[in-house]
Amino acid sequence: MKRLILFVMAICFVSGSAFAQKDTVAVQGFYEAGGVEGTLNDAIEAAVSDGSINNTVFKLTPYDIYVLDRTIFMDAGQNLDIWAPKPDDTQESAPPQILWTDADIDKAYLIQTYGDVKVQNVWFRFADILGDQVSSSIAFEDSLALDDVETGIFDGVIFDYAGIGAEGGGTVLVKADHFVGIFKNSYFRNQSDIHFQYYGRAVSFPYQSSGFHYDSLLFENTTFSNLSRIVMMEGNEFADNIHLNHVTLINSIEWIIQSGWLRNVSVTNSIFVNPHLMGYRAVDVCEEDQDFDDFEDGLCGSPGGGLISGITQVDSFGFTVDFTDLEREIYVGNNVYAHEDYIVDWYRDCGWCVERIQSRESDLLRNPAPYIGEGTIEFMDSTDSNGDKVFTSMNIDSANMWFTAPTFTEPPTNKDTLLLFIEYKWGPGSDINWAYKPESGLAQKWPLPEDLSYSDSEYLTAAMGGFPLGDLNWYPDQLSTWEAQKDTEWDNIRKLMKTGTLVSNESVTDIVPSGYKLDQNYPNPFNPSTKIAYTVPKTGNVSLKVFNALGQEVATLFEGRKQAGSHELTFDASGLTSGVYFYRLEVEDAGVSLTRKLTLIK
Repeated sequence: MKRLILFVMAICFVSGSAFAQKDTVAVQGFYEAGGVEGTLNDAIEAAVSDGSINNTVFKLTPYDIYVLDRTIFMDAGQNLDIWAPKPDDTQESAPPQILWTDADIDKAYLIQTYGDVKVQNVWFRFADILGDQVSSSIAFEDSLALDDVETGIFDGVIFDYAGIGAEGGGTVLVKADHFVGIFKNSYFRNQSDIHFQYYGRAVSFPYQSSGFHYDSLLFENTTFSNLSRIVMMEGNEFADNIHLNHVTLINSIEWIIQSGWLRNVSVTNSIFVNPHLMGYRAVDVCEEDQDFDDFEDGLCGSPGGGLISGITQVDSFGFTVDFTDLEREIYVGNNVYAHEDYIVDWYRDCGWCVERIQSRESDLLRNPAPYIGEGTIEFMDSTDSNGDKVFTSMNIDSANMWFTAPTFTEPPTNKDTLLLFIEYKWGPGSDINWAYKPESGLAQKWPLPEDLSYSDSEYLTAAMGGFPLGDLNWYPDQLSTWEAQKDTEWDNIRKLMKTGTLVSNESVTDIVPSGYKLDQNYPNPFNPSTKIAYTVPKTGNVSLKVFNALGQEVATLFEGRKQAGSHELTFDASGLTSGVYFYRLEVEDAGVSLTRKLTLIK
């Protein structure tokens, strides 16, 4: 499987001003049009028919609904932009909703696309106009004719009331070899399936699929409430990059990130309350000759983590990738990972739990999962014969992890139904709707009733740069200040991923490296500029050039003599078209030629 991206931090984001450069088509909503369904379908299909789809942004009306009477379908080479004004605190400014008709039609996909999708300030409600939940997804699929990157960019988007997705997948369903997903200032609300604990995923491959791939998933200033998992992968699939920064999550039934088939991960400046509520059992971690007393004494094995289910070693993937364990970059720091007291009590007080205790089956009781399993930590902290850390770019900053939940102003939790759902999944297996106030979505109530701001003084300055932990949209007075420094923050996160510590910004180090190295550019994909770093162990003549997919040279970034050390330069691709390019470092005297791939998206 191809690896396109090492790190995605500062992908050029499509804003309202960028949309304004396109032709704007104002689309009437259901109420505005006098109760007409399919107005958005009609507008998009008209643009496809006349060939203007890639130069059109569809503007939706606040506090209206757009009732789909068929799937929005985008073929290869067709890109979709949907935009609405940014809401304020008034009901009239509520984000427009996209939802389903109550007619009996195929509702597997709200959007099925073989191209790119950009959406801003829109409310997707995975239900019909009557409020009934619909098993549906926004699906990104590969075109067999093109070896391209499918991109989904979502800013200020609400994904509401999504349970099991199409094909057993997620709210966003990925059926592509190369997918880049960017989710900023968004809210995954009530991704709560009434039946299965493992459905209700923000981003997922189809159930029991193989061969698909996340090039990069970025979640930033985004909130999640009442779901199974944020990211899910099946066997024979993996992610090159998963990055969570300033995320707030409350109530996940299973892991935050599942599984360990991944290359680079960063989880920073975030809050996870009541994660992985399914927990783990003593019977899962104890040997046959051990009993529950051994478990309580800490003598049994370690469970997997609730934040990251585990870090699978590369040679155990079961499929071939083009990196080694030594090349993986993982950093976890500046996070809250906590279970509220009433949840911890439920692990022993629920009716099914009491029955297990009375019947001497305590080894079947569930227990809160740690954020990272001990086995995973031991692997990441492996040392060589000299006692030196082997995996220098796998690091957990335990000193900057907190394990007490903040006191949210108005948490989106229906405690009674949440506790019953957990108990039913531990034992009887009954179904229950445990979503938080789904009627608020049906009524399009704005602002929403929940409020995940908090007043815990320690957490209000615990993120990098002294900002609050979690989604900063709950602190709008600090969001613009954070935006002004986010590039520096991401530079620091990247350094922490590489070394676990912040290092000098110097582009040429004083240490002579032991070998030649060409790093993956970052950010990638990019528009219009990106940084490329490389290392040469001794002074000599060096060339660094860029080629298109046909092998034609399109840019010379450097050609001349370079001193030994690590170097970094900026490649400005303003004059090039979108596509996949290659950059090559050549050192003729040493017979060295190193090539990597980069992706330009305009």
